[in-house]
Amino acid sequence: MTDTCPIPSRTAMRDTADVIPADLPQPVLDLFAALAESLNVPLPSTDPDDERAYQRLMEHRVTHVRVLLESVLNHPQVAINRDAADVRAYAEQTPVTYRTFAEQQAERPGGGQ
Repeated sequence: MTDTCPIPSRTAMRDTADVIPADLPQPVLDLFAALAESLNVPLPSTDPDDERAYQRLMEHRVTHVRVLLESVLNHPQVAINRDAADVRAYAEQTPVTYRTFAEQQAERPGGGQ
């Protein structure tokens, strides 16, 4: 049996009022933005080495995001104001090191057009 993060079921949340992003505190919005930025990496070239590097990068970043989300859900009393900065710092520590698909296309005759 694997340990999983307890996430409230959708049925348990049905009785609550709708929440729109504008109602969320700025630290929460910042965290959401940082998480999205962290996972938004360019596609790799079609070279197998670049594809493997992309997979490793995504594995590292997704694991980091998953651990952070589990921490937030399992420790709701802990402040999240610094979490967005931590996510961005981790993304900077794990940069894209592979040739991207866009770079590969740009190298083609005619600039990939």
